[in-house]
Amino acid sequence: MQSEAGTQDEYLDSLPEERREAIAEVRETILRNLPEGYEETMQYGMLSYVISLGRYPET
Repeated sequence: MQSEAGTQDEYLDSLPEERREAIAEVRETILRNLPEGYEETMQYGMLSYVISLGRYPET
């Protein structure tokens, strides 16, 4: 199921409470361990972690 949320916080707010807590915990773990150069974004209606094209424009 794809979310219509435009931001990460909107996405979390749209989840049922029992899923929100678990997803928020996983998200915080990912963000704490995300390598430099990656960023969190919304893609295809879900949280995504990508390398910016600004960092590697030759892809």
